[in-house]
Formats: sequence, C-alpha cells, structure tokens
Amino acid sequence: MIIEKLHIYGFGKHENIEIDLKAGINVFLGENEAGKTSIQQFILHILFGFPQKNAQLLRYEPKTGATYGGKIQILSTDKQRVTIERVKGKASGDVTLYFEDGTRGGEAELAYLLHSYSRLDFEAIFSFSLLQLQGFEKMTEDELTRTLLSSGTTGMDTLSNVEVQFVKEMGELFKPTGKKPLINQQIEELRTIETEWKMQVEEVNKYEPAIKRLKEIEILLEETTKQENHLSTQLQRYTHWKQLKPIKEKEIETVKSLENVQHQSFPADGIRRFEVLKEKETNIKIANEQLDEEFQSLTSNHDILTMQQLESLHSFLAYETEWHQLKAKRIQIEEEQTKTLQSQMQQLALVGVDWEKNLTHIIEADVSIHQEEKLVSLLKKQEQLDQELTQEGRLLQLKKEDLYERQKRIKDVKRSNSTSTAKNKIRGIEMILIGAILIVGFLFSFLQSNWKIAVVTVGICAIVYVGLYVMKKAMQQSNDVQAYENLLMKEQQALQEQITRLEHAMDMLEQEKHAIDQNFYAFLDSYQISSQLSSSVLTEMFNRLRKIQEQQIQLDQMETNLYEVRKRMLELIQQAKNMTAIQLVEDMLFHQLREYYLIEKKKIEEHAFITKKLEMMEAKIKENTMYLEATVRQQTQLLQEAGARTENDYYSAFNVYERKMSLLKELAHLQMQLGENDMAIDDFEEAFEMDTKGSLQALQNKRNELVEERATLYLSAKQLLENHTQSAKLQLLEERKEELLQSVKKWAAYKAVVEAIKQLMLQLKEERLPEVLELAQRYFQMLTSNSYEHLVLAPEGNFEAVKANGQRFKIVELSQATKEQAYISLRIALAISLKKKINFPIIMDDPFVHFDRFRLQQVVQLMMELQKEHQLLYFTCHEKMRYEWKDVHIVEVATLLSGSGGVLR
Repeated sequence: MIIEKLHIYGFGKHENIEIDLKAGINVFLGENEAGKTSIQQFILHILFGFPQKNAQLLRYEPKTGATYGGKIQILSTDKQRVTIERVKGKASGDVTLYFEDGTRGGEAELAYLLHSYSRLDFEAIFSFSLLQLQGFEKMTEDELTRTLLSSGTTGMDTLSNVEVQFVKEMGELFKPTGKKPLINQQIEELRTIETEWKMQVEEVNKYEPAIKRLKEIEILLEETTKQENHLSTQLQRYTHWKQLKPIKEKEIETVKSLENVQHQSFPADGIRRFEVLKEKETNIKIANEQLDEEFQSLTSNHDILTMQQLESLHSFLAYETEWHQLKAKRIQIEEEQTKTLQSQMQQLALVGVDWEKNLTHIIEADVSIHQEEKLVSLLKKQEQLDQELTQEGRLLQLKKEDLYERQKRIKDVKRSNSTSTAKNKIRGIEMILIGAILIVGFLFSFLQSNWKIAVVTVGICAIVYVGLYVMKKAMQQSNDVQAYENLLMKEQQALQEQITRLEHAMDMLEQEKHAIDQNFYAFLDSYQISSQLSSSVLTEMFNRLRKIQEQQIQLDQMETNLYEVRKRMLELIQQAKNMTAIQLVEDMLFHQLREYYLIEKKKIEEHAFITKKLEMMEAKIKENTMYLEATVRQQTQLLQEAGARTENDYYSAFNVYERKMSLLKELAHLQMQLGENDMAIDDFEEAFEMDTKGSLQALQNKRNELVEERATLYLSAKQLLENHTQSAKLQLLEERKEELLQSVKKWAAYKAVVEAIKQLMLQLKEERLPEVLELAQRYFQMLTSNSYEHLVLAPEGNFEAVKANGQRFKIVELSQATKEQAYISLRIALAISLKKKINFPIIMDDPFVHFDRFRLQQVVQLMMELQKEHQLLYFTCHEKMRYEWKDVHIVEVATLLSGSGGVLR
C-alpha cells in the first residue's frame, strides 16, 4: 500500500492543506512545533479512527473551528486507487471510502483494506521512533533480550511488559518461602483459625453425620434444580416448536412449489405494455396503407419536375464571382509575366550573358552559397598572393640595399685595423716593469730594515699597473674593431642567404598565383561569364544569378497559375453547357445562365404545392415505418424478457410469473412469522410433552422431600449447637477460605496469562522468528559494515552478536549505537517479512539522530534499498538530515500554507 496524497481539513495546527507523497522515501522536515507529529498522527487517525475523548491519545481537534478530519488517497496492493475520508461524527469519526469505479464503502471495507490491523498492531510493526531506542544502556541482559525478541516477532513490547507486570503481581500475591505476600498471610491466618475451629469441632463431633447429610442434601437439591431447569427449557422449546410446526410445513410446501416456477422472469407491467404496443402497431399499419393510396394517386396524375437540375443551376450561379476573379487573375498574371521577363533580360545583360544562348545554362547553374564562397575564396587568394608578392619584392629590395651597406662598412673597418699588432708587446713590458720595481723595493726595504719602503714600492707598482692598464685598454679597441669586422662578414653572408631564400619564395608565389588564375578563369568559364569583368562586379554576380533563377521560378509559377486559371474557366464553361441546352457566349456566360434559371424556376414553382405535399406524405410514411419497427422491436424485447416466442407463450409466461410472485409473497410472510428460529420438523416427537411433564413432576416431588428433610436436620443441628464460639469460628473460617480462594483465583489467572505469553513467545520464536532473524542478520551486517556477521539467539535464550572472526558478544556487552542497530534491524526485518501479506508504509520518527556520520550513512543506504519495495515516511527536525538523502521527496513542514501542497522538493 502506498500513500499518494494527504488532504487535511482541520487537524491540530494544520488547516486545508494538501501534501503529495511519492513511492519510496518521503522526508518530513521541520523544526519543533512545526507540525510534524500532527501529520504523523493525522495518518494514523484517518486510517484507524479518532481516539475517545477520555483516552490517553490526543485527538488534535482544530482550535479555529475548521472541519475536524481529512482524507488520504492510497494505492492499494491490488493497484486500486482508494480515497479514505474521516470527519467528526461518532466516537471514532465517520469514515467513507471512495473507489475508482464510483462505489463507496465504510468501516467494513476499510478493515478489509487494512487486513483487520488495529492501530496498536500497525504501530507495533510499521512505526517506531527515537523514544523506543532510549534507555537501552540501562537495561539488563534479560530485558534487552526480551525487547529484541518482541521487536523481532510482534514488533512491540506489550507481551513482555504484560508478562513482567503479571510476574510482579504474582510475587505480591504469593511466594513459596515468603511471609509478606497476601496469600502467604491468608494461609497463615487460615491455619490459625482452622486450628481453633477444630478444637471446637471436637466437642460437637457427634453432630457430624447430620452436617454431612445436610451437605449431601444441598448437592442433591442443586442437581434437582438443574434438571428441573433443563426440562422446563426443553418443554418451552417444545411448546414453541408445536406452534411453529404448521408454519414450517407450509414453508416447505411453498419452497417446493416455488422451485417449479423459480426460473420464470417477466418484464415489469408487461401485459399493459404489450397490449399498448400491439394497438400502436395496428394503427400505424392502417395509416401507412391510407398514405400509400394517396401517394400513388398524386404521382400518377402529374408529371413532376425534379428540383435537382434547378438546384444545380442555382448552385452554379454562385461561381459568377469566381468567374470574374478568374478573368481578372488571368489578365494580372499575363501582365506580371511580361514585367518579370523584361527584368530578367535586364539582369542577364548586366551579367554580360547572351540570354538567347545561355539562359538555360544560367538557370541550371549551381548558385549555392558554397559556390559563392568558392569564388570569393579565389578572389581573396589572388589578392593575398598579389600582396605577398609585393611585400616579398619590397623585402628583397631592402635586403639588397642592406647588403650593399654592409660591404661598404667592411672596407672602412679594414682600413682602421693597422694598430692591433702591438697588443702582445705591451703585455710583456707590463710584467717585466712591475716585477723589477717589486724586486728593487723589497730588496732595499730589507737592507734598510724599513717596512715603509716596501709599502711605497707596492704603491708605485699599483700606479704603474693602472697606467699600463689604460694603455692596454686603448689597444683593446683595436681588437674590438677586428671582432666587428668579423661580425659584419657574418651578417653579409646571412643577408646573401636571405636574399637567395626570398628570390626562391617569390618564384613559388608566382607559380601559385598562376595556378590560382587558371582555376579562376575555369570557374568563370563554367558559368559562361567573361573574365574581363572587374572584381567588384564578380562579387555581385551570384546575387544577380540567384535573382535571375528566382525570376525564372516566378515565370514558371506564373505559367502554371495561368494554366490553372484557363483550365478552371474551361471547366466552368463545360459545366454550364452540360446544364443548359442553349448556345453560350463566354463574355455573357452568367447573364445567359441567370435568365435560363429564372425561366426554369417559374416552370417548377407551378408544381411546388404538389411536390411539397408528396414530400410531407413520404416523410410521414417514413416516420410511421420507423415507429412500426420500434414497436416490433419493443414487442420482441418483451417476448425475450419473458422467455417466450409467440404471443400465446407470452401470456402463459405471465400466468406462471404471477404464480411465482404469489408464492414469493407467501414465503416471505411465512419466513417473517418464523423469524430467526432455526428449527426442523423432526426436532421433537409427539410423546415428548407427556414424558417431560411426568419427569418434571417426579423431580418436584423429590425436591419437596429433600427440603423437608433439610429443615428437620437444620432444626436438630440448631438445638444441638449451643456453643456459639464454634459457629463464629466456622463462619470466620469460611469467610477466610473464600478470601483465600479469590486471591488464589487471581494468582492462578496471572499464572495462566504468564504461561500463555510464554507459550505464545515460544511459538513466535519457532514460527516467525527464523524468517525475521535471517533478514535481520543481513540488515545488521549491512548497518555495521560487516563488522558483525550474525545476530543469533543462543540456546539459553539470549541474543548474541557474532563478528567475522567468530568472536561472540552478548547483546548487553555491545555499545549503545550497536544495540540500536540490532533493534532497528529486527524491527525492519519484521515489517519486510510481512510484505507478502500486507505492505504498509513504514513510519519513522527521527530514530537515527544519535548515530554518528558513518552509522547514519549505513542506515541511509539500507533505507535507499528498502524504498524499492516499501514506502518510507521519515519525520525529523534536524536540518542536517536533508543532506544525507539523495533523490528523495522532501516536505518542508514549516512552509505548508493553507490551500496549497506545501513547499516540496
């Protein structure tokens, strides 16, 4: 079952809201107090009814006076679309189901649609929330096992909670070794009272036979009373049976008679309808005979002209406007044809083509954009080659001039390079002079033992070095001149190579230009165009050629139109000749036709009255014939409904049908008298009354004898029992026994319920739990990312989680989040295991909010897998959940507006 649409009339804070839902995951997102819980409760209230006013559940009645309730559109498991509407009415509300075929239903149809599930069953299996996951960390191992077992079998903890509560109540009533429980105290008190009573009884043991007989009399009286009541009841049944026996016999006889005529059916008011139809048939036949005689008389006495020729002629006169338009159009086309032909000749003259010789070739020529682009490309290529040749010529001239300048500068450099040979001599003099000064200065400083002389010597050497460096620099310039000369020689050689390459490139461009020119002339020859035309004219050539072709198309179209006009005029002239027997002139065609029409019309008007009367008679005959056929069909239908072939069979069927209806009325009257009594003719025999009355009298006599004996024994016991203490003790003992009996019954009831719950849980373990555990293990493995491979129920009755390496953990040893994953796995597995019987949507109220991001992704992955076969409704107030889902239907609860479908994505 899939919920497709919610329409809230008035529920909680929501009024007049429509919400569209999709198959798969639907996320209701909104902050606290936005109304998410109201929408969740709306779904449950509409499906399962409004709670009682004194119930714990809230009714969510609107405070503004809006209509309480709404409707839900669902797609059932058999693919039938049903709308469930529930509004305020009786305690649970008035519910109406609207089916696609237009039928309606109520509570019975809704129960069938919901597979008789109650709200408690639905919430136990298909709905869970964060509240059910809280408190896991405080549970003992037994409590956790019981909770998980309940979630994997029935989906709720009700049975487990009832069992725990009843065991607690039993402990408060009785414990084998306890003293404070109520039954233990009552037993102890009873023992004390019984001991005291026995001490008193020992004194009156001689009255024990009388007391024993009194008990036997009480038992006998009780049995006698039961037998009397049974016989009295049987006697009453016999009296009632005797009264209804004749009616039952009459009913059996009526049923047998009805079986012989049960098959007979007859149309309502069939006899009157049949006789009316027969009378209509006779009257119509007589009227038709009279009309036929009069029609024959009129047609035999007059030669009537048909209106067809006159109407055809009148219709043809409507072509007069078309005739004049055709004549005007013919003149117009001829004039346009002349003008277009003159314009075409002018265009051919501008292009320079002889129209008499080359017109056909021009018309068939390819003047597409591609060809025009080809011509433009050739022109551009010519222009580009001319520019390149000009540029290359200029560049070649510049290179030659540059080469001449280089040669002139080389001659000048050779003249200035005569002083470069003194370079090596200056370098040798420099080394010898500085060495001599250093040797003399250091030697003299050593002999005089004065270091200042050595410093002065070093200074002199520095001055000499600087002077010689300046001279060397001057000589270096001579070396630079030589290097410059070498550089100019290299540049001269490079210029000569460049000039050679430029001359070769110009030769190649000349050849390419010659080839382009040949292609260009060939292209113009293909269109029979002179190559002497300028480039500006050639660029406009294709436009003029297209215009010539367009003008030729217009001329061809004009010729076709002119042919059609002339053809149509000839057709009209031929039609006019076929309609008349007079000589027609083209210029006066319709004038002659109009005069001919007036003459013929006047002739026909003389016979108009007779023709009109004949038409009316013919229409009347046709109408009577139709009425006659309808009457015969109605008679045949009545015969078919009665199952008869002839008129006599029809009346016989009516007699049988009257007999049937009489028997049905009689049977209904008899059944009303019998009422709901389920009796048979042979329930009692005739001698039953006498035998029963005799037995009842014997029992009454026996009862009187026992009552007299009991009174005698009571009187005797009263006289003997003088010890009032024993009587008080006995009475107190009986009261305490009764109190103990009530407590024991209460304890036994609790015990029976506990045993029944244990038996039911055992049955659920054996029947449903294996299938649920198989699914739960797969889900648990997915949610824990294969960290745990199995979720098993140990032989001692406790759940255990098994890792991939075989290591086992009791459920109480797991973390809080892993416990919750186990619980969710079992709850979802239970819902999935029931999909073959019932596939309700699964409602979740923020159960995953405590999961970390990794666990949340695993749960989301599981939900995405489940959405393929289940509809999921997820309610959350956490904005981050919006980004955890992909490609899901999100309902923004806070932005739902009155009369709208809300803000949905």
